[in-house]
Amino acid sequence: MTSTRITSPMTPGSDPTLAAPLVDALQRFAALPRVLVAMDFDGTLAPLVDEPMDARALPGSEELLNELSCLPETLVALVSGRALADLIELTRLAEPVLLVGSHGVERSSEAQAPSRDATEQTRFAALDADLATVLRDHPRARVERKPHSLVLHTRGLSGQETEAAVRAAEEVVTRHTGLVVTPGKEVLELATRHVGKGVALLELAQEHSVDSVLFVGDDVTDEQAFGVLRPTDLTVKVGQGDTAAQHRVDDEAQVLALVRALLELRRRAARPATNCMDPSRNTPDEA
Repeated sequence: MTSTRITSPMTPGSDPTLAAPLVDALQRFAALPRVLVAMDFDGTLAPLVDEPMDARALPGSEELLNELSCLPETLVALVSGRALADLIELTRLAEPVLLVGSHGVERSSEAQAPSRDATEQTRFAALDADLATVLRDHPRARVERKPHSLVLHTRGLSGQETEAAVRAAEEVVTRHTGLVVTPGKEVLELATRHVGKGVALLELAQEHSVDSVLFVGDDVTDEQAFGVLRPTDLTVKVGQGDTAAQHRVDDEAQVLALVRALLELRRRAARPATNCMDPSRNTPDEA
């Protein structure tokens, strides 16, 4: 096989053909005994939008991931900087798909998310108050409050407005200690507690004794994960720009093609059992 072509009407003009080296890598990955398939959300499954809560995965992608998670020895995870509560609201991913939010701090598999202790709460409140002054001076910017971080959003602002708002937020950072500062696509995240996507993925890989991890992402925090994953893992960058990933796809439509191709390959390699108790989750040839 030299390429896999999936026609996707969701993104007009997009060519979802996967490059031959990526298809070859997917074939090798799909044949492994136990795997972890992990995806970022924004810019990977869902196109970037001005209003964060308007984001939705491309039609069909979540259904394919749900089907993939039903195959034996196939762990599927959504690993995002989003708060876990937002991921639950915005997606239609069902168990056994694992949701990992706040760059690895929160997991849907945990009965109770970690809460801010008194020290972190004091630091968080002080940071929130300082960022409020940034918003007063730059009213078109927005601050998203996550359980353990505050995120400055500048999407939709002019270049000059963005530069000024980010500069003001960076000045705020100098007045606080112990923050993890992560720039992204028109965002600047200031975390009072941090794990990191790469560390979260390695922890999942160890906990579930997987042979390899496939991780697909588009942003700065995904690049950090690409850099720490093992040589035996498979990494895919979405979009343009320098990357530490082994492979690249153009956009979310090609991510959809990748997931569909992987599902087909994994079905051929996996035993005909299912991880899902609900028969309605199965496709006709799995029922």
